[in-house]
Amino acid sequence: MTYYMTRHDSMAQAVNTYVELLTGTDGGTPGRIKVPDGKTRISQIISAIVVDGGVTVDIGSNFTLKLSGTALREAEQEIGVGGIGGTEVGTSVGNSLESYPADVQFVDIKVKAGSELILNGAYSGTDLGTPFMSITLGFD
Repeated sequence: MTYYMTRHDSMAQAVNTYVELLTGTDGGTPGRIKVPDGKTRISQIISAIVVDGGVTVDIGSNFTLKLSGTALREAEQEIGVGGIGGTEVGTSVGNSLESYPADVQFVDIKVKAGSELILNGAYSGTDLGTPFMSITLGFD
């Protein structure tokens, strides 16, 4: 049975800079993920990326998740997990809300049960203010 763990964070840092994802769904800070007992790999990465604040027009940003820590059996991993783009149309600025489902990537990243996994998120491209990254890992 797959075991899922989630971390989120607003990303107020500058572009091209990693920030650790430490916030739990309840708003608390459960900290780094400890790989569940009996689990030997990450089989899924589920990601959702949104703008957390005022919408900036004419943007294009790419989001990357970096996995590191003692839980990895091999090297650090950097995985693209989404993007945000927008263009102003016409001469007046209007708001438009679009909703997208979370993206699911199937992976095979070997991990050690009971060890610590560090999740860091970054974005490159246009500084779009404060994006929000949500990452769920599926462990098998």
